Amino acid sequence: MARLRHRKGYKEERKKLRSHKSRKENIKNQRQLIMLACEGEKTERFYFEAFFDRLKRSHTISKLSCVIAPHKHTNPTGVLNDLLQCVTNTGYTYKDYEERWIVIDRDKERTGGGGHTLDDYMKAITRAKDIGVDVAWSNPSFELWYLLHFEYRNTGIDRDELIARLSKCLGKKYQKNDTNLFAELEPKVNNAIRNANRLLENAVESDAPKMNPATNVVKLVEKLFSFEQEKEQ
Repeated sequence: MARLRHRKGYKEERKKLRSHKSRKENIKNQRQLIMLACEGEKTERFYFEAFFDRLKRSHTISKLSCVIAPHKHTNPTGVLNDLLQCVTNTGYTYKDYEERWIVIDRDKERTGGGGHTLDDYMKAITRAKDIGVDVAWSNPSFELWYLLHFEYRNTGIDRDELIARLSKCLGKKYQKNDTNLFAELEPKVNNAIRNANRLLENAVESDAPKMNPATNVVKLVEKLFSFEQEKEQ
């Protein structure tokens, strides 16, 4: 009986080892598509988490192939550092991913506090470019990408006016922590892509991040949609 129990235990251990090896191989063989770091703790993160969920449902990506770095900083250079310092549970860093992005806002300093300097914003963009990290920037803020789902806007706008206008378009008060916003905006995403690219058409690349209003979040969104297109081919 003892011998039989020993054989049974041996088989169970072998089974566990094979299962562990299989999981390691699955992780190893997964395509590491994209790693993001976001300035916003809720707004951008909720949007892109919902976008990733869409891609998972269509079996375009796996759970481990798209990662959002832990949020530690709200200024652009700090967000870049969040990306550079991120290590996944499987030991991957930003260097292991095909696409590496930070999502930042111009978010100019406000009298009552908040925001950050133009110097910090531009330093993050310049440094990211130097080390092969793409930047999805927005001026004045990420909410401009949301507004472009509803209308084209090419005249200067501050953050407060932007939020008020977005609330009017949504038909309700805009909330940063609205986890349903991606689903609400998704049917209008082609409008946003067209309007955002239209804003960028006449911009000089080096000056574009200083333009108000302007955003190249559209480039990141187009990249995510391209993953679906690759799968269909």
